[in-house]
Amino acid sequence: MEPTFADFSVAPPLLGNAEVRTGGCHFGGDHLTLGADGSAGLDFEVDPDEEITEATLKVTALTSKLGRSPGFAPMDIVVNGRTLVDALTIPGGGDLPQTLAYAVPGKLLHPGTNTVTVHSSAESASMLWLYRVTLDPVYQRDRSERALGARAAERAVFAFSTERRPAGAEDWEPAPGLRLYIERGESALPAQVSWRSADGAEGAVSFQSAMTDFLGHHRAADGSVAELRGRLTGRWAHPEGISDDAPVHRFRTEEGWGGGWHESGELQLLVDHGGVPMERITWRDQRTNGGSISLCPDGSGFVGFYQRVNEGPIGYRGRYVRTVGAQRPDSVTAGGSGRAELQEELLRVADAAAGRVAGWLRSL
Repeated sequence: MEPTFADFSVAPPLLGNAEVRTGGCHFGGDHLTLGADGSAGLDFEVDPDEEITEATLKVTALTSKLGRSPGFAPMDIVVNGRTLVDALTIPGGGDLPQTLAYAVPGKLLHPGTNTVTVHSSAESASMLWLYRVTLDPVYQRDRSERALGARAAERAVFAFSTERRPAGAEDWEPAPGLRLYIERGESALPAQVSWRSADGAEGAVSFQSAMTDFLGHHRAADGSVAELRGRLTGRWAHPEGISDDAPVHRFRTEEGWGGGWHESGELQLLVDHGGVPMERITWRDQRTNGGSISLCPDGSGFVGFYQRVNEGPIGYRGRYVRTVGAQRPDSVTAGGSGRAELQEELLRVADAAAGRVAGWLRSL
């Protein structure tokens, strides 16, 4: 069975090995809203020669509130006409989406087209908000979630409109837009980002899981502090969405562990808030991997650390390769506009020479 998922945080939904049929529901901004007797059905395929002893079904949903009180929208889950879950009250009180996992006996599945249906009771008094459904054979844990994350990360260039609300104030004020693209080749969207720009301003934001908005705080160059919030205005697959005003910077990187430095993947980086060059950037992705770097004053590279989920921190450093989408900005070109290009050429020459030496040694 191919990775099977439906992500209702966007419209149309992101689908893997699935087709969706809905009734009595509508898109709610970052979820599918099911009214009383509403349903969402996923048709998915099981290979003809595949025998699934058990599958793991995950449903991310919440019951919307009735004012300040918990709502009432019992959920049923039906697999190929047989009830798996009956009139379940989703825990959590309606404050946050809950991910619920269920074992699907293999006898409920069959080769060919299968159907999983999420249904809100006809007696529901509030709404059932459906965010995501994934299904995997039991020994292929979280495969569909990883595939879904990779699909979502294909459109990883973001533009947000932003507003500031100074401390103690009641009204929000327009603020510079935020452009964002952080790519290490790990197919994961950012969950949190913070930065310090060359004029001394600082910001830190946390994103809603569907990347439609964020909330954070900001310290301006004059020292004034404020809340900061943003709303998504554009999202693209790289290199779309990249402009001369907000280019992507590329770095050849190394990771430090075991007493030495080891070649790592390329880092492509864009964090732009108001067009001021950045001095420090810290991020954590939705898989809870994270890093923090300080950029060299002349833009020639960075030093910092990186930490993967359930692992300790490791060293992280990079050398500037080039800027994509524009000429290299002044903060990066200090010391000569051809410096990075010269460094890149020297690295290519060194790599080629090392390869020739290795070949010569093997021939002895």
